[in-house]
Amino acid sequence: MASFNLPFIKPTSKDKAPTDAVPEKPDNELSMKLYKLIVDRYREQIEDYEKKSIADLKGILKPHDAKIIEIRDSITHDFHPYVYDEHFLPAAKMCFTYVSTYKTLQLPISFWLSFEDMQNLMAGDEIDKCILLCALLRSLGSENAKVYVTEAKRAYVFFIFAGKKMFADFTQKDLSEVEDLNAASAQMKGKLLYSFNDREHEDFVEVD
Repeated sequence: MASFNLPFIKPTSKDKAPTDAVPEKPDNELSMKLYKLIVDRYREQIEDYEKKSIADLKGILKPHDAKIIEIRDSITHDFHPYVYDEHFLPAAKMCFTYVSTYKTLQLPISFWLSFEDMQNLMAGDEIDKCILLCALLRSLGSENAKVYVTEAKRAYVFFIFAGKKMFADFTQKDLSEVEDLNAASAQMKGKLLYSFNDREHEDFVEVD
């Protein structure tokens, strides 16, 4: 006769599974379904908690964050020493290349990742990656680097150095020189809503 171990009955010594039994492998698909169920159930609470104003976003973009300093120092290590006027642009390009190695996530809800979260995952959504790049540029000494966000929920970075206007677009994996901000805006998807860095923000929405 077959025997069954019921969850509320402690097995006797003869019923116990052998110590060399192979544990059941995790079902990744089932786990993802469970995670989605949890997220969907608490979506409203999560998004309320994660909701950020432009002023809040300024607080996220921290050029003196320990993780930003760590990444910046690893990038500028070979300059011996780093001099802003000489090395900023090549260092900025290295920063863009580094952040481009992060995978772009399409998050199902509004959820902000810290710089440490992003490095651990080697991923982030588009605005997370732009905030990371802008924080690095500000840490390198840029006074004018900003994140630009459009109504299509797309994000970009624009900065000026030595007369060069530079435009970063992670969807195109491109950091290129443009004529001015208007030329950069023409390459953006959707109407420009606002820009920000850790010190200031600008609202481009016209109020009737």
